[in-house]
Amino acid sequence: MRTTLTAISIFLIAIITSAGPVSGEQLFEDQLIEPAIVSIEVTQQRPNWYSPWQRNRPIQSSGSGFLIEKGRVMTNAHVVSDAKQIIVRRNQDNRPYFAKVEFIAHDSDLATLTIADPGFAKGVKPLAFGALPSLRSRVRAYGYPAGGEKISRTEGVVSRIQFITYLHSGADTHLGVQTDSAINPGNSGGPVIQEGKVIGVAFQTNSRLNDVGYFIPTPVIHRFLRDIEDSHYDGFADIGLTTSNLINPSYRKYLGLPVKTMVGIVVDRVYKNSSADGFIRKNDVIMAIDGIPVRFDGTINFKGFTPNYEQVVEEKLIGEKVELQVFRDGKTVQLEIPLKLFPEVERMRAQFDTNPRYFIYAGLVFMELNLEFLKTFGNYREKADKHLLYSHFYAFVESNEQFTERVVLSRVLPHQVNSVYRGMENFHLSTLNGVAIRNLKDIEKGLLAGKNGFHRFELNPGKILLVIDKKESALAHPEIMEKYGIRRERRLE
Repeated sequence: MRTTLTAISIFLIAIITSAGPVSGEQLFEDQLIEPAIVSIEVTQQRPNWYSPWQRNRPIQSSGSGFLIEKGRVMTNAHVVSDAKQIIVRRNQDNRPYFAKVEFIAHDSDLATLTIADPGFAKGVKPLAFGALPSLRSRVRAYGYPAGGEKISRTEGVVSRIQFITYLHSGADTHLGVQTDSAINPGNSGGPVIQEGKVIGVAFQTNSRLNDVGYFIPTPVIHRFLRDIEDSHYDGFADIGLTTSNLINPSYRKYLGLPVKTMVGIVVDRVYKNSSADGFIRKNDVIMAIDGIPVRFDGTINFKGFTPNYEQVVEEKLIGEKVELQVFRDGKTVQLEIPLKLFPEVERMRAQFDTNPRYFIYAGLVFMELNLEFLKTFGNYREKADKHLLYSHFYAFVESNEQFTERVVLSRVLPHQVNSVYRGMENFHLSTLNGVAIRNLKDIEKGLLAGKNGFHRFELNPGKILLVIDKKESALAHPEIMEKYGIRRERRLE
């Protein structure tokens, strides 16, 4: 898995294009496939990341899905995230079937649902999975675009297979298949079919390009299904490297690579606490991964196509190992690296199916700095304070230190005890009464350390001091909570 630090204009919708005349063979295939495709109606309710003790109003949305086993449906994670109620309807069957999320993978935008009603899958054959499609081959997408009640079947051509950003998380890149398609909402989660088998799940499009849509291919789907076999979804491992190509022969010569060497990419950075930390070094040249040569541009010949070398890591589960052959100090070294999660990535992702963490004291609202907090600014790349953007996206890259949570004074709820501190929002809380604040839980430790009758908050950048009277703030705190209708002063888990 690779991560991206830049937002791109991709919409979470699905793949659909105008269809030509339908052959008898296509009609027969449709009759076999369409009974297994369902519409999904969802009532979603998101937390309020500006007022973290509240929730936003419920909204209605719709998507598509398909039967993979009796009583089990696959769809996109973004279709059913933050769901309060999920209703599934079969093609040409108006009866509502209530579903529950079984497993959900926000990093790869996939989910499975279970429907307890035994009548749901009666007489319906689940769909089987096929292989990765070849370039320029034709595919058909099925689903319920624009919330329609009738199923839609449309065609497109595979135009590209490469790593793309998965918009649902906003921070993960996985293998994706591009097709030339006009796009409509509602197809998300529907199957993309080739030769009667599912070769992908429709999920997003790029608004900057005409007739371009994407689907999640079967290598990503199979990895998800393999991950949940133990009844728990662990997520994708990240090797934790930044690399550069070695297309330039001068760079290869500088690194001391033998003249006839025609493979390799150079390691620029190894991230702390990543899988590679302690195994790989800066300026190592990765020659091969699991015995597969890595070309100068970082691609490999893998199962008939040429993805980035990290596709090998993509298909492995947490705890499995990857073998690397590296050129180091003039000789070849064999390394075996156990794969694990990279905790820094979680902070970079959009958050779903979870509540904001916060701590309120005397009207001072503290929150962790993450992507959802930045989204409260709207167009955060232009409107959010620059030091917040730097702290979130770049500080850990430049310092190359193990990540610690950053706590932000997000709001000041006006009251006499804190009124002079309006305008100090969005600064980091670095210490409280001399106690270093590495996470929200440290705030309680800091409050207990207060001496001389005052609480002393140090905010950064700038080492700005915020001082409040200890007794006055203790008396004001319950009054503020009641005044603003806040029942819970903290949520730390």
